[in-house]
Amino acid sequence: MPVVSLLRCGAYDNAVLKERLYQSFELIGFDLTRFRKARVVVKPNLLMPAKEDKAIVTHPEFFRAVAQIVRENGGTPILVESPAVHSLERAIKKSGYADIVESESVIVADPAKTRTLKFEAARKFKQIDISEAYFDADIILNLPKFKTHGITYITGAVKLLFGAIPGLEKSKMHLRAPTPETFSEFLLDLYGAMNYGFSPSKPIIHLMDAILAQEGEGPGPAGIPRRLNAVLAGENGIAVDYVAAMTAGLIIEKAFTVVNGFERDYGVSSPEEITVVGETIAAMQVHDFIPATGGSIFSNMFRWPFNTPFVKNLVLDRPVPNEDRCTLCYQCRKICPSGAISDSDGRKKVPAYDYNKCIRCYCCLEICPEAAIEKQRGRFQWILGG
Repeated sequence: MPVVSLLRCGAYDNAVLKERLYQSFELIGFDLTRFRKARVVVKPNLLMPAKEDKAIVTHPEFFRAVAQIVRENGGTPILVESPAVHSLERAIKKSGYADIVESESVIVADPAKTRTLKFEAARKFKQIDISEAYFDADIILNLPKFKTHGITYITGAVKLLFGAIPGLEKSKMHLRAPTPETFSEFLLDLYGAMNYGFSPSKPIIHLMDAILAQEGEGPGPAGIPRRLNAVLAGENGIAVDYVAAMTAGLIIEKAFTVVNGFERDYGVSSPEEITVVGETIAAMQVHDFIPATGGSIFSNMFRWPFNTPFVKNLVLDRPVPNEDRCTLCYQCRKICPSGAISDSDGRKKVPAYDYNKCIRCYCCLEICPEAAIEKQRGRFQWILGG
């Protein structure tokens, strides 16, 4: 029976954060003596270089408090992350992590070094290349920032493990798993591998920063910061994500990583099995949290012909760059897994999109530093109630 700690926390003050985090470890029954002489991976969300008030990255003070707790209990904290486009060095510097890494003596793992993690019980992706640092770790601390997401509806504990895959290799997964459901199934294969693929297995603790969360067109600069004033913790990422989504008042059936995760029975098969300690969901719940628009027509009722270019262009949201905001940095082109984006054709000061190639993964929207890419409705989308 998974236990999820849900605590109220309204500030990123170091003393307050450490108090809440120590309390979280106690409530979920994690023995802090396990940190003694342990190599502890601390995995934040460093999607891109971003200021903490944008709610794009795990707040640096949240990361600091976790690293300090590891040190205070005899462990060695190791930052492991691999941003999709930007260098890890730049993301650390621009997101307020650099001083913390130095002052707290945090080791930074090389994101270029990878090894293959095998999980024969996976449904499709039985071998996945991830950062080598996970193999060398004794304990993994996963530090998700709670945000909405244009493909997976929410991004939290399960989705954050996607960061174990190096750099631009992430975008290639959108070609192999192009719909919200198939991509979520890949994430669950990865989640299963991280929990059951190592020999011996490694404890994974999920410590979620939902103090300043993000709503709307997340998880990048187009999202809107929104206070939830919550810190969550647990050893089961699916259970943690369920409690977070319910606290935000979201529709849990749209969070495939949760509902399909229940079906896989990775330590939890239904909400009734989850024990929430600390605050109650009802006491913390909000009712006007704004989800991302997402790709709702990819429900269980629909598959073909929405994967054909002609129909996609008629009924699916397309990513469209805004000329007033675009700086032609071409980060969108760099991350695009299908090669659908090219240099500006000169008629407009925006990159050129080939929507016949575009697979609607919205990686470009997610990574654009200027929030210059928006979703534009397909011409016939109203037919499907989109």
